[in-house]
Amino acid sequence: MFRTLLLALLLALPQTRPAAAASAYAGEFLALGGGARAMALGNAYVAVVDDATSGYWNAAGLADFDGRQLHLSHAELYSGLVQHDYVAVARQGKRFDGLAISLVRVGVDDIKFTELENPAGAIGPDNRPLVASTETSSDYALYLSAGHRLSAKLAVGASLKSIYRTVGPFSAYGAGLDLGLRYLVARGLTLAAALRDVTTTPIVWDNSTDSIRPSALVGLAITRPVGAGAATIGFASRAGGDAADEAGDEPVNAGVEYRYKTLALRAGFQESRQALGLGITSQERLELDLAYLQHEELESTYRFSASFRF
Repeated sequence: MFRTLLLALLLALPQTRPAAAASAYAGEFLALGGGARAMALGNAYVAVVDDATSGYWNAAGLADFDGRQLHLSHAELYSGLVQHDYVAVARQGKRFDGLAISLVRVGVDDIKFTELENPAGAIGPDNRPLVASTETSSDYALYLSAGHRLSAKLAVGASLKSIYRTVGPFSAYGAGLDLGLRYLVARGLTLAAALRDVTTTPIVWDNSTDSIRPSALVGLAITRPVGAGAATIGFASRAGGDAADEAGDEPVNAGVEYRYKTLALRAGFQESRQALGLGITSQERLELDLAYLQHEELESTYRFSASFRF
């Protein structure tokens, strides 16, 4: 049933031909996730999400949002080479059941641009490259999201996003649309999907145009009481766009969480990489999360998150 749902969602994507300049990696910075809890669960979060990060993961999750929340997270990837920051604010709505605004930033500092000492000559021992300047690459995405419940079992959502990218003196702009849905199959069993860049998101540079291809993220979540606490198991898979693992197949992510009073223990797999995490809730208003993601070839990643209810 899981694979059937995935195929149906892909067929539902608009049959828009991407631009000739489309790149498999144009939107890769948007695939880094958001929040330490999600990372600890192997990013198998599309059906689990119930906090302010719903605007990024699945806007339909905002349909059940209660109160107001500020979420902050920070990660340093590959020994601090890449900085990943995420901030989101969510609240209950009136016309819509839940609203959120989110900002993602992915940055790489101190990129060295080089040029030959004699640009007209050939490279050699007497004409070596010299550092001409040190630049910064920054990618930003702003999400405006809303979720609404259509029935007791079905919720839908949408996120309008704007993108701004810079690499040294070059810059680009873009805008796109993500759609989400969540369906309560039975008590404790949820199916969910997020359709990203449904119309193919253009990225317009100074002298060229790139695009982000449509993709589908689908998943399920199972929550059951276990002992004195509760356990949640999540599964997710991504298809379309540039989604593929090392074998060329659609990646499958999985995660498990056990909550007991103010403590949450988490573990997951993200495309065969192991993830671990810990969450602590203080006075039902503050939640602190830490996640660790293993990487066999590059340095492991740590992500920290703090969520405040007000």
